[in-house]
Amino acid sequence: MIKHPLPSQHPETVVYCLDVEETANFVTPAGVVHNCRPPGNRTPTPEEIAACKPYLLEQIRLVNPKIILFTGATAYRGLTGHKQGITKIRGQWIEWEGRPCMAIFHPAYLLRNPSKEPGKPKWLMWQDIQAVRQKLDELRSRSVP
Repeated sequence: MIKHPLPSQHPETVVYCLDVEETANFVTPAGVVHNCRPPGNRTPTPEEIAACKPYLLEQIRLVNPKIILFTGATAYRGLTGHKQGITKIRGQWIEWEGRPCMAIFHPAYLLRNPSKEPGKPKWLMWQDIQAVRQKLDELRSRSVP
């Protein structure tokens, strides 16, 4: 695995790209995004999730992110084993593997639901991202001597 720093618009935010064969993993201080999708971008089978999971767990261990965002129900279910629907659990903090985590809507879902009206997916996502920023600031303030 090779860790490459990427240019960032904000100097206080470090963004990395981890090269792991043909997958693209973008890592920020707030979490990991892992691309391991089956053909046709269909939902992976339990066997496919089981095949990719050890690699993702090792990447999480190596990067040691402060916060993990589960982007969509598949990511949430695949890592936690919980079966709740994304609309029920999005925006709620959970602890997983000793880290604060939040399930958020998948970007594809947001593209299919473009309204920014209060209560709609994009508005809800904005609320979630603000909560993530607040949590990250809180974690950073605790780590400053």
